[in-house]
Amino acid sequence: YKALVELNKQGKVSFQNVVTFNMDEYVGLPEEHPESYHSFMWNNFFNHIDIKPENVHILNGNAPDLLAECAAYEAAIEAAGGIDLFMGGIGPDGHLAFNEAQSKLSVEEFAALTTRVLEISPETRTSNAIGDLGGAIEDMPVYAVTIGINEILNAKRIRLGVFRPWHRAVVRRAACGAVSADFPVSLTQLHTDAAILVND
Repeated sequence: YKALVELNKQGKVSFQNVVTFNMDEYVGLPEEHPESYHSFMWNNFFNHIDIKPENVHILNGNAPDLLAECAAYEAAIEAAGGIDLFMGGIGPDGHLAFNEAQSKLSVEEFAALTTRVLEISPETRTSNAIGDLGGAIEDMPVYAVTIGINEILNAKRIRLGVFRPWHRAVVRRAACGAVSADFPVSLTQLHTDAAILVND
């Protein structure tokens, strides 16, 4: 984000005609909380570039009707013509957004999952608490709203960044392992324009 902000300030990149859709948000965490994705995106990116506020879409984890929020988000993505570029990371268990392993689902069933409310796995809650919430697992939300694997696989391009030491095994399994709902990112092997960006 810092690099994009700098390019924008230099006049080399403009976001005036860009429409964004964040992939997920915690349920019950106030928007103004510094670790909500809403706050993170505005504080680290959107407030520093020339994007139109009406073109920013972030799931509302405090919506009174979360199912209606998910349906409206899908409708907004469809109205925008779908996702041109999906950018994200990969979790330790291969999850994308909050789409975590689903051992009971077939690849076809998993690939059909759309925007929804789900319970965050204990492993992800622990990892995110350490990384995002100062290690306070009791402060870590239990539920999240997330776009589905369906929305990700329907994006025209997928770019995933992996820059942590533990990512080596994740990348190997993501790119070369079996395609399975047990390792969500493996489904990107089914996409015609997906790439994993790694550092050395």
